[in-house]
Parts: sequence; structure tokens; C-alpha cells
Amino acid sequence: MSSPRLNDSDLVIDSAEELVAQDGIDAVTIRALTKATGVSNGAIYRTFESRGGLLGRVWIRAERRFLDLLTSLVEDVKKQPTGDPLDAVYAAAETSLLYPEMYPGSSALLMTVRREEVASQPMPREIADQLRASERELADVMAQLAEGLWDRSDTGAVDLIATCIVDLPKWIALRGQRYSMPILRDYLRAAVRSVLEVGPPPQGAGQEVAASEVASGAARHGAA
Repeated sequence: MSSPRLNDSDLVIDSAEELVAQDGIDAVTIRALTKATGVSNGAIYRTFESRGGLLGRVWIRAERRFLDLLTSLVEDVKKQPTGDPLDAVYAAAETSLLYPEMYPGSSALLMTVRREEVASQPMPREIADQLRASERELADVMAQLAEGLWDRSDTGAVDLIATCIVDLPKWIALRGQRYSMPILRDYLRAAVRSVLEVGPPPQGAGQEVAASEVASGAARHGAA
């Protein structure tokens, strides 16, 4: 008799995140997950179809959590009478400070694993499509933030937004673990403000990084 699909796949996904945090993506095997969760090999295979399908689902959940938090914070700013495009970028940047506290396992995954490592795995087409969709969604959010500030969403503008909401938060969070959240937030806002005051390079300046690659970098950061 074949093993049934899991009604709740979060147990396996949680365990996969823990394995990644401890030993990297190569540690995520069906055997290791069976040992960690007590779920049979057959049930895992029937639920995720393959190791690649599992890794895809793990990444999608982590990125979905990040995107939901980011868009929620940005929308909250937009609803405020005094909210402006700069405040929206601040909120987006602060997502990467809040996310590790809310979802430490998902944050560790997005920080230590490259999207390409997951996307290159054999997986069901549905999962691959969801991976691409979440990447496009992140790129769209960054393009909207760039449009709000500069009325442009070319590669140079989107790349600068990615610097503000991905690279700067990661750098500050990693080096400021001994500081309180209010201090980290002040440092981050000051850094973001300084970068945005310079602004993106002139349009047509020869930027070669595609917006989708910027989104990939944001997802890879992660959220941290």
C-alpha cells in the first residue's frame, strides 16, 4: 500500500529549513528529513514528488513570507496621510530587519542558499512556475518603489532600490546584532537616505543587470 500525501507539509518544510541552517542545502535529503520528522520516505515523495520539488516548496514558502511582510509594510505606509515614496522604501528596507525575528528558519534559508541552486533542481512544472512568479513579483514591487521616487523603473533605478531594501539591511543587521532594533532602524534609514539622495545613474548608462537578476539577488539575501 502506497504512503499517503501529507495533509500538513509544514513539518517537513520546517525541518528542511533547519537542515539548511545547520549544514547547507546539500544536507536536505529525503532520508535526513525522514529521520528528523518521522515521516516516511513514501509520504514525502508523494507530497513533493522529488527532492527538487521539496526544495522549491521550501523556497517558495520563505519568499512568500518575505513578500507578504514587505507588501504589508509598504501598503501601511501608503494608507497614511503623511506617507510618501521615501517612507515606502524605508518600510521595504525594514522588512529585512523584521523578517529574521518572525521567521528565523526562512530567513536563514534565503541568506545562505542562492535561488539558482533551487531553480536548477528537477522539479514539477507547477513548482518551477511558482518560483518564477514570485521572482517577478519581487521585481515588480521594486519597480513600483522606483517609479514612486523617480518616475522610472529602468535597471539602474531598480538596482538602486534593491541595494536599499536588500544589501544595506543585510549588512547592517549582520554587523549590528548587539544593537537594539530602534538603533538598527535609525542606522538603516540613514544609510538608505544617503543612497537615495545620490539617486540612480542616468538612464541609458549601460547597466547590464536585468531586473529579474536584481530580484534574484533580493530573494537570495533574503530577507535577512
